[in-house]
Amino acid sequence: MIAKKIYLRFSNLIDFEDLIAPYLIKLIYRIGILIILGGGVLSCINSAGVGGSIGRVLLAFGGTLLSLLLWRVVSELWILAFKIFQRLGEIKDLLTLQNSASMKSREE
Repeated sequence: MIAKKIYLRFSNLIDFEDLIAPYLIKLIYRIGILIILGGGVLSCINSAGVGGSIGRVLLAFGGTLLSLLLWRVVSELWILAFKIFQRLGEIKDLLTLQNSASMKSREE
């Protein structure tokens, strides 16, 4: 039973039934968050350095928040494209079943 499930999962992966790109996008998204947060912290520290003001620190903080928001939107758009692809595959399968059922009813 377990071997059959593993075989089916592997078969779906080889036949491109299951896409790995959404998982990779989520991984890249998380790595991007870490990079953006690291850059934001460094930017805030540099802004507060010699001759810095609270306005520069707030600007760096706001830029970091805006960058995180934009990164989230871009990542969601990538995942949305793959979800649309999966839905179109489901619609195609349903239409195929519907057409085969109507062909059988016509033959009878």
